[in-house]
Amino acid sequence: MNRRTTRGLAVASVLVVSSTLLAGCADELPQPQAGEAFSGPVLTEEQDTQVFTAVADTVAKADKELKSSALKARVTGPAYEVRKSQLAVAKKRDNAEFVTDIPSESQQMIIPTTEGWPRTSFSITTSTEDLETPRLVAFEQASARADYKMWAWTQLIPGQSMPAFADPGIGSEAVTADDDSLAATPADALAQYADLVTLGAKKSSFAKGFELPDGDLVAAVAADAAAWKEVPGFEESGTKYSQKYTARKDEVRAVRTADGGALVMGVLDGRTTVEAEDEAKVPALSETQKALLGDADQTNKLTTEYTDMVALYVPAKDADGKIRPLGYSHVATAASN
Repeated sequence: MNRRTTRGLAVASVLVVSSTLLAGCADELPQPQAGEAFSGPVLTEEQDTQVFTAVADTVAKADKELKSSALKARVTGPAYEVRKSQLAVAKKRDNAEFVTDIPSESQQMIIPTTEGWPRTSFSITTSTEDLETPRLVAFEQASARADYKMWAWTQLIPGQSMPAFADPGIGSEAVTADDDSLAATPADALAQYADLVTLGAKKSSFAKGFELPDGDLVAAVAADAAAWKEVPGFEESGTKYSQKYTARKDEVRAVRTADGGALVMGVLDGRTTVEAEDEAKVPALSETQKALLGDADQTNKLTTEYTDMVALYVPAKDADGKIRPLGYSHVATAASN
């Protein structure tokens, strides 16, 4: 879920790009006056494209130099947290293969009709050059005079269909974290999904409310656990493996779909722990874990922390459908022993 091609987030021609990477220069944006009603989309397609170029330039520079400080002008929130870690790992390994490729061309933009701030818009990119599935990217403007920045991204799950949205010229309604017109509020949907990721579909009490596709985060986390348990001597040594994923309550962004449901993006904080007997040594299993640990000596315990960005489709309360995972980014951002 976190491979990149050498192309990275290159800048595309204004004639080609049609994206939700949102407008940046504050003096180019419409600024509602105090008390003025505003019900249209917060950006035009032209403004949207201008920001795409600014964000692309920033990310491309950071990727080339492997310096996360270069990201701050146009990347924020969990996207900054994950990208910073990926660049640190790339610098440590002298290899950028695990830095996520985010295509610079969009096939669909989703622009909200938001009267206040922060404002979040979304874009669905094209596929990557090596034919990985498109990314769903969220961009946020913190205040009226702030630049739009990339807030989060996920890689869409193969075979999953995206819900329909209103035309960008009309705009889509922003949805709050506690909106109760849905099968579950956006905040609750993310919390339920975190429980599913932690316990698995067979043990979580929320499984019946979800339609889980093959290859989603639940399956990815289960595969990680299985990989550890297949390490020679794992069971014989009495080694224990545990995992816990929790939804961040203040990291929820959502927008209305054409059918009255919502696209919800959020963040899950994950922690896995592998602990063996006192005299045993638990090695890092992945190249990312090795880079995050650095020169630390092996001990009988290894803890890995994840910052997972996820996207869900939540149907309207009176609809027949279930909550569907649409995409995720599963990235280890810290390790200790």
